[in-house]
Amino acid sequence: MKKWIKVGLGWGIWMFLAMAFIWPLIDGEGITLKLTIIKFFYWILAGLGFGYLYNKYQIIKTKSKK
Repeated sequence: MKKWIKVGLGWGIWMFLAMAFIWPLIDGEGITLKLTIIKFFYWILAGLGFGYLYNKYQIIKTKSKK
């Protein structure tokens, strides 16, 4: 598995857990199955986007140092 995918999935899973379970408990909102499923797909896609952009930025950063 490529490094950017691992980074992205790690970030996406962490954000999913925080935003689907921890934040609603802090805010006093209810946790529903429908919202949990929607948030899961949203944060996994956002995490993959984050991982891709992180990888792209790192490649540009390392090329400019040479």
